[in-house]
Amino acid sequence: MDLLEIKGRIAVALVESIFRRAGFTLAPPVAVETSQRLGREDLIPDFQATLPAAGEGPAPAPCVVEVRYRPQVGQYLLIESQRGPHSLFTVAKRHWPALVFVFVTDHPEAGRSCFQAVDLGPWAAGSAVMALDLHAHDELRIFRQNVEEHEALLRRMFALLTGG
Repeated sequence: MDLLEIKGRIAVALVESIFRRAGFTLAPPVAVETSQRLGREDLIPDFQATLPAAGEGPAPAPCVVEVRYRPQVGQYLLIESQRGPHSLFTVAKRHWPALVFVFVTDHPEAGRSCFQAVDLGPWAAGSAVMALDLHAHDELRIFRQNVEEHEALLRRMFALLTGG
């Protein structure tokens, strides 16, 4: 197992922890018949997250989440945007129209979080792909403190892995 794979697995565990702490119930994604092969990568979302109903209103729709570790999120999004109809996001939206990607990085751009989200629900194929800090995604209702505590844990764990 290489370092990127280890960081990817840690990323999934930390994102699951963030969602659980925010009150979501996690389950395997529904309707996974077969793995979708997207170029060099398989796309099977990591989990489905459901918030309990608040009051007498209907329960919010479940959120299907794919977690990816990327050293440079901004650069990765730029490259994927340039791929047009072959981009990961365009192909993923066909199979999972409401998929939320959570990108985890240990090298965020200045002022950005280590946990960034790209929500395919409102995104239109062909438009720019923009990530927002996970705590800034209003519909997820994840508090900044929750994310910041997981960022500190991520930085300690990755520093132990790399000896830095």
